[in-house]
Order: sequence, then structure tokens, then C-alpha cells
Amino acid sequence: MVKQRKNKPSRTGIHTYKQKARKQRKRSEDTRFDRFWFRIMEAIGWIILLGSLLMYWNSARLTTIINKAQPVHHLTSEMTGYVRLEGQAGGEAAYTDEGKLQDLYALLQKEPFRWECGKGGCDYKLDDNGSHQSWGSSELNGVTVQAERFRFYTDWLPLNFATVDSKHVSLIYQGNSSRPLLMESPKGTAYGYYAVSPGDWVTVIGRANKGQLEAFPLPGDDTKHPVLLIGTSVEQMLSEEKGVQSVYLIISCIVALMLLPKMIGRTRRITPWLKTRRAR
Repeated sequence: MVKQRKNKPSRTGIHTYKQKARKQRKRSEDTRFDRFWFRIMEAIGWIILLGSLLMYWNSARLTTIINKAQPVHHLTSEMTGYVRLEGQAGGEAAYTDEGKLQDLYALLQKEPFRWECGKGGCDYKLDDNGSHQSWGSSELNGVTVQAERFRFYTDWLPLNFATVDSKHVSLIYQGNSSRPLLMESPKGTAYGYYAVSPGDWVTVIGRANKGQLEAFPLPGDDTKHPVLLIGTSVEQMLSEEKGVQSVYLIISCIVALMLLPKMIGRTRRITPWLKTRRAR
């Protein structure tokens, strides 16, 4: 009679052990994946936070420039630094986007938009890297107002039967925004316009140099084209910049609150380690 071996593991026990081992490996892999995913999300959060704070800081610096710009009636060769001119725009109404706009303007700037889709839906978004086209020049209190690019604090040029050539009226796009666009191709490329007509009341901020008004680079945009600021009043310019700052400040606060638990957890882990180092 053959004796059975003692303490021989049963097949059921071996199977149960393997199942437990697989579950533990899977749990460990899931934990590593979760940690990796949280680290990616945390890194994105820090990028958004730092980016928002940087945009807030750039807008605050521009607000300082607008505030400190010296109000002058005309320029002299001795004047330097940022200056502010206010008055009725002069110059000749001689510029348009040929074949698209009917009216003529002293200054005209064409801004490109691209069709983009996101969580909030689809719409045309301003293409900051696109080619902005500017035409013409104006005159303000005897000073020539001319630049390759302007930063406008005025309303967009209305696009309607009075301003757009009749064959392009069907391409006018309003969307969910107050800025009207003229589509080059539906859900593709579109353009918005800023314009200054002779007689418009404007406020212009630039840098004085040898009796001329020069464009200057915006804070944080040193690699881009320098600009002249044009608005209806300095109060309107400041109000718009403060609105921009409020948006970025709110974004920064929301992201900071999301990152706060992680930062508190790290602080709690680091504190005992620092105490140990100091004790040594």
C-alpha cells in the first residue's frame, strides 16, 4: 500500500496562491499607473498655474506702462519714454481690404482666426501666430501714428451690408461673440477688422524718440512685433487690462486650490526629514 506524502499542497491551494499573486501584481501595476497619471496631472497643473501667473504679471506690467505714459499734446525732440496722445484722428480715408470691404479707413488692421473645437464647442479662435495685416497711418495733434501692428482697445469693425461688399455678405459670421468675422472658408479661416476713420476720438500710447512716436514690444512678447496702443480712452484701456488680470487670477486660484492637498502632503513628509537632518 502506497503511503501519501505529508504536507503535499493541493491543486486548489496552488491555484488560490497563483490567483492571489496575480491580483497583487495587478494591484501593484495599477498603483504605479495611478501614481504616474497623478504626477502627469500635477505637472500640467503647475504649468497652468505658472503660465497664468506669468500672463497676469505681463498684463500688470502693461497696466503700469499705460498708467505712467505721460499725457502730451505734441512731441518734441527732447521727449523720451512712454507718452499718451488724445484727440481726433486725422489722415486720409484711403485704405480697405480690396474686394471685401466697401468703406475706406485711415487705419485698418486685419486679424486672422482659425476654426477650433474644444469642450465648450466649436468656434473661431484668434490665431496669434497668424499674419496680421495693417494698412495706412493716421495723424494725431500733428504726430504720425503708424506701425506694423497695433494693439486695439476699441470695438471690432462692424460687418454688415454697409461695410462689406455685397458678394461677401453671406460670409459674415457672428457666432456667440460680439466680434463679427468675414469667413474666407466656413469652419476654416476667417478675419476680423479694427479700423480708425478720420474724426474718430482716439487715445494712442507709444514711445517718444526724437520727436517721433515709436511702437514698443509688449511685456512678455519681446520676440513679436512692437505695437502702438490705440483705444477710445485711457480708462477703457485700464479697464480691459484689469479684466484680463481678473481672469488669470481666478484661474491661478482654482489651480492652486487643486494642487494644495498635494503640497500639504509633501510638506508633512519633508518636515520630519528636515528635523532629522538638523538633529544630526
